[in-house]
Amino acid sequence: MENEMFAAFAARAGGGCDVAVVGAAKCGKTSLIEAFAGQSGAALQSGETSLATVRLEGGAHFSLCEGGASAYAAAVLLVADGSFGEGRSEGEERECAARLRASGRPFVIVVNTARPDSAECLALAQALSETYGVPAYPCNCAGNGDLSEALGGLLFSFPPLAMEIEIPAWMSVLPAESETVAPILQKVREAAPSVRRLADCARLQEAFAEGDVYCESCETDPASGRAVLRLAAREGVFYRMMSRECGEDVSDDLHLMAYVASLKEAKRFYEKFRGAFAAAETNGYGVVGPAAEDMALQAPELFRKNGRCGVRLKADAPSYHVLKIDVHSELTPVTGEAARSEEIAKGMIESYEKDAEALWNTDMFGRTFKEMALSGLCEKLTNMPDEARSKLRRAVMRIVNEGKGGVICILL
Repeated sequence: MENEMFAAFAARAGGGCDVAVVGAAKCGKTSLIEAFAGQSGAALQSGETSLATVRLEGGAHFSLCEGGASAYAAAVLLVADGSFGEGRSEGEERECAARLRASGRPFVIVVNTARPDSAECLALAQALSETYGVPAYPCNCAGNGDLSEALGGLLFSFPPLAMEIEIPAWMSVLPAESETVAPILQKVREAAPSVRRLADCARLQEAFAEGDVYCESCETDPASGRAVLRLAAREGVFYRMMSRECGEDVSDDLHLMAYVASLKEAKRFYEKFRGAFAAAETNGYGVVGPAAEDMALQAPELFRKNGRCGVRLKADAPSYHVLKIDVHSELTPVTGEAARSEEIAKGMIESYEKDAEALWNTDMFGRTFKEMALSGLCEKLTNMPDEARSKLRRAVMRIVNEGKGGVICILL
């Protein structure tokens, strides 16, 4: 046995790990501890109870002790199958298992048998595992049978302290409700309650056996109690999600590169105007200033004034002024007799107080109130004549180029 296993036990138990060997009166507990001492080189103390201790660096230790130690971190339930002459005591076996379950500490079963490879012993181990819900391992303790597998199973019977699920990087930008991420979260929620031991983390791999995402690897660190599941997307999922998110057909690398190239001009336009629109949203007015490449440089002009001669240099460039104009729309759906219309109006007000969205989505003559209001708002925007728009543009241009804070009154 290697010290790495014992160090992992000690780390999970906080520096020192004591494992109690419990079972019926004559099931071979002393033989198991002696076998462990012989295989691991542990210091063995014999007396009324046996104790084998492995000393580790930094003052840590791992020990197997006979009986119900008061502060044990884990336990081995030893069951004798009767092949050494002593009959199996099922009543004591059940009592020990019940106490271990009540303690909440991890434990495994070791079947002490003279025939660990026999079909009868393997069947017994399987039955015990199903009965008590923990792994069971056949071992000839009197014949110094190998305990490495049983202790390894015990180490992985500790509960996981952290489960990390790594998804492909591109999935991290998708919302939780997307058709790819939502099933991942749902599968984790369904499988997580069944993960009680570190060894159970493999069940999450089974949960991702089908679907767009599968489990590429599952790594567990028994010393830290940490499990890491790495998920990967099946072929074609990336392009399908790309097509859905951008609203374009992106089925392969060629289409992806073509789409990225088309975004270049759109991004340039957005970067130019986003500041002005943000200012308009906040303050009602935003300006896009000219860039150096937008300037139209004029030829120098010679001028004379008051007997002096000079040169005038002119430069023109476009600027964009973004105005936030609040547009109002009004609906009056209630008509008819006074009593009836008043009743309908009060009903609509009560409906609004209960669910405002439902009222605005009420259908009337094939259109909802929200659609009618939007139509009225858009119609008003088209009512401004071209001449008025031209005058407004000239007025703003004059304020920018000549104004000094004065007010211009425009009569249309």
